[in-house]
Amino acid sequence: MKAGSGDQGSPPCFLRFPRPVRVVSGAEAELKCVVLGEPPPTVLWEKGGQQLAASERLSFPEDGAEHSLLLSSALPTDAGVYVCRARNAAGEAYAAAAITVLEPPSPEPEPQSSECPLPPPPGTGEGAPVFLTGPQSQWVLRGEEVVLTCQVGGLPEPKLSWEKDGMALDEVWDRNHFALEPGRDASGQGVSLTLRILAARLPDSGVYVCHARNVHGHAQAGALLQVHQSRESPPRDAEEPPIPVVEPLKCAPKTFWVNEGKHAKFRCYVMGKPEPEIEWHWEGRPLLPDRRRLMYRDRDGGFVLKVLYCQAKDRGLYVCAARNSAGQTLSAVQLHVKEPRLRFTRPLQDVEGREQGIVVLECKVPNSRIPTAWFREDQRLLPCRKYEQIEEGTVRRLIIHKLKADDDGVYLCEMRGRVRTVANVTVKGPILKRLPRKLDVLEGENAVLLVETQEAGVQGCWSRDGEELPATCQSSCGHMHALVLPGVTREDAGEVTFSLGNSRTTALLRVKCVKHSPPGPPVLVEMFKGQKNTVLLTWKPPEPFPESSFIYRLERQEVGSEDWVQCFSIEKAGAVEVPGDCVPSEGDYRFRICTVNEHGRSPHVVFNGSAHLVPTARLVSGLEDVKVYDGEDAVFSLDLSTIIQGTWFLNGEQLKSTEPEGQVEPGALRYRIEQKGVQHRLVLQAVKHQDSGALVGFSCPGVQDSAALTIQESPVHILSPQDKVSLTFTTSERVVLTCELSRADFPASWYKDGQKVEESESLIVKMDGCKHQLILPEAQVRDSGEFECRTEGVSAFFSVTVQDPPVHIVDPQEHVFVHAITSECVTLACEVDREGAPVHWYKDGQEVEESDIMVLENEGPHHRLVLPAAQPSDGGEFQCVVGDERAYFTVTITDVSSWIVDPSGKVYVTAVRLERVVLTCELCRPWVEVHWTKDGEEVVESPALLLEKEDNIRRLVLPSVQLEDSGEYLCEINDESASFTVTVTESYQSQDSPNNNPELCVLLKKPKTRRLWSRFPPWRRKAGTE
Repeated sequence: MKAGSGDQGSPPCFLRFPRPVRVVSGAEAELKCVVLGEPPPTVLWEKGGQQLAASERLSFPEDGAEHSLLLSSALPTDAGVYVCRARNAAGEAYAAAAITVLEPPSPEPEPQSSECPLPPPPGTGEGAPVFLTGPQSQWVLRGEEVVLTCQVGGLPEPKLSWEKDGMALDEVWDRNHFALEPGRDASGQGVSLTLRILAARLPDSGVYVCHARNVHGHAQAGALLQVHQSRESPPRDAEEPPIPVVEPLKCAPKTFWVNEGKHAKFRCYVMGKPEPEIEWHWEGRPLLPDRRRLMYRDRDGGFVLKVLYCQAKDRGLYVCAARNSAGQTLSAVQLHVKEPRLRFTRPLQDVEGREQGIVVLECKVPNSRIPTAWFREDQRLLPCRKYEQIEEGTVRRLIIHKLKADDDGVYLCEMRGRVRTVANVTVKGPILKRLPRKLDVLEGENAVLLVETQEAGVQGCWSRDGEELPATCQSSCGHMHALVLPGVTREDAGEVTFSLGNSRTTALLRVKCVKHSPPGPPVLVEMFKGQKNTVLLTWKPPEPFPESSFIYRLERQEVGSEDWVQCFSIEKAGAVEVPGDCVPSEGDYRFRICTVNEHGRSPHVVFNGSAHLVPTARLVSGLEDVKVYDGEDAVFSLDLSTIIQGTWFLNGEQLKSTEPEGQVEPGALRYRIEQKGVQHRLVLQAVKHQDSGALVGFSCPGVQDSAALTIQESPVHILSPQDKVSLTFTTSERVVLTCELSRADFPASWYKDGQKVEESESLIVKMDGCKHQLILPEAQVRDSGEFECRTEGVSAFFSVTVQDPPVHIVDPQEHVFVHAITSECVTLACEVDREGAPVHWYKDGQEVEESDIMVLENEGPHHRLVLPAAQPSDGGEFQCVVGDERAYFTVTITDVSSWIVDPSGKVYVTAVRLERVVLTCELCRPWVEVHWTKDGEEVVESPALLLEKEDNIRRLVLPSVQLEDSGEYLCEINDESASFTVTVTESYQSQDSPNNNPELCVLLKKPKTRRLWSRFPPWRRKAGTE
């Protein structure tokens, strides 16, 4: 991108880049992009460095900031990289995408005719091309000559051609860079075509495919060419500063941030003639691909560097340098890696192992409570004999047994919050470079798999799903072994394996289907308005005729409306008559049609003009007389042949259709009108005896129908309850619902939420004379619902609600105050009286969301909030809320400047032999571990030297001190220590000595005070967890 001056506006900027397109020959291809700038930029399209001009097949539609390249009836010669270049006064920008044109599938054989070639007569030897010798993969140095040869048999004599990475050689190179040399086998069995590359360049690396065609078929064979830079100078010392290999940057690089453990992807698109050579650099040093740095070229020609699972050591300046004989250009980006707040205290380290051996990966987490998971790249590893996973305190260990070549790779240990530590596992054996775990290619593309072995000249075996692959697609050269599958199909998918002795490596080859273009629209559409209330629509099939089966979809639109509604789906007809029955209401209608197949839908084609249509209906299913019991709803329904509005009548009075629910007159019968498509319904609600004999009628254009209502006398009445009963219970209570009828032993059925109940141990139905009972011996919450006791024409209703009893907090009963220091693990515990009760934690009035710094645990009735490594900002007021009850916690986190409270200075102790000497050190926390040393060596506990621990007091006791016990004693913790100098004599010194004190008590200890610490709060002691 060219930079412009700030006062000229803003340079062009692509908001959406064009995407690569793959189409079948003859289909339509379109590239789209969105580009902004001030002033609006001028957009041009280029191919092969030449500006494109509009033609019959090529157009450049524009819609505001959206710019397109539309290519109709794509040909193989249209394949290539297209560049969208945007310019304005402030600068220039460009983007590129590739169009790939695939050959259409071979047509089905057609019957013989005078115009079609006859099949080869028996005995003539004619047939489809067959490769006698295929091209061989090669690994060469830059500047060397490359010769690729293929020999093909077949009659008639096949025509041979070469392509590189799916493109014709003329589109890739100038004519002076290569030569094609046709030939013929001396025995006359076949023809050959040799491709000679005169001086190989780095961009010449790729897949070369030789195509052979004759009237009977097509065959192809491919080979891989890799061109490497020669090592002209010996390797430098790693301690030396890097020598710049590219010229200094003229402007500040772009900045890119990535979270630690995520991937970073850099893409550089470069154009030029001759094709530029690309090198990636990091901090001034050339980069080579490895397990975590992938370098490749994507489908639309961009050069990609992908850094996997970024670590802090990956930060730095990345430069893409492009060179050719005309000059050099650079593009740079500064990578920053954002480190998480919670980190591994000891990360993983790279390890090596041999096949059939083991390797051990080990790391440390900040706190033993933190859960971890192991991964090999993106695959989660579960504990098994192969992957042994061990947790010992804060140590996390993965042991990989019986190593194989495919165990080589990148391994990760992950904490909550996707905090990761990464290491490489190198497996040494016959295979040095294994296959990728999976390879995704599009149908019609070339698939290449590469293996490097330790020994040169060895013969390996390639297979797919256990079946050996043909030799024509295999090549070996020195340590390298290649499998090239040109123009893959779905049949090529499967597990591809390279075997060398007992060593093997496997890749999953996945072939994705090519996106096919939808069919073209129908042509020559016409509308004829002949007979009354009908319209005739005709059309011709699309051109070219679709290869797969298709249908026509006809839609209508009422004039004045914006909605199109589907009428018909027609398979092969080229005409259809649309009657008035097909429209919902009288009006003027327009029509449009499109073609639909498995690949999509064509654009719509609108018929010229409109037609006036009136819906007519006929009765499909008429009204029937209805008999119901007193109080029930009476439902009248009918079905028509088309969707049309109608009118309902009751006893000759029209019911208002504008009100879905209404009343004939105040206090009289209520009704509800419904229409769903062609079905019409009238519901008379809760009819009474006086409504018996009512006449219901329906009328619409072409249809009139009627039916009568009859109210039946119920043979039984409900004595109780007269109204709906609402009941509330708690779980495990006994629930009894009773319905009393007017007749003894009259049958009745029970329903719950509209479904008939089934008897079981938890639901019992009884009948005792006139009483019918439904009993729930131990009601549960799921038993809540609407119950109905139903008999002939009458029902009793019960609404039952079953609730859990209230939940209570068992512990703590009082406000808990917790004091802790930075990085301590703080645990707040709350015990309730029932398992499974919903518990919510709050901090300073806001509900707590679980994270890597605040962990929520529950075990039966016990609920805990854990701060694995508390910080001062984590302090505050916490609440555990259960139902209407709350437990309160006040957490204070402070920084500690010193672990040792007393002594604060050096202590001198003088004692007489055989006296008892006690050295005492007071700590700020009772759980802190200390180390005692004497004269620089750690002391060993024995009967003559005792180590005691009491709350936050640590003691070293010499029960009967000896002369040799004199020396320097240290009580150490982390980087702090308390120092004691002990001097032992045979007897007390003279009175003149300033240190003579026969009453000396050698005990340094402050009065014991009671403190509450975060790891031993009183409510934890009470629960017995100390």
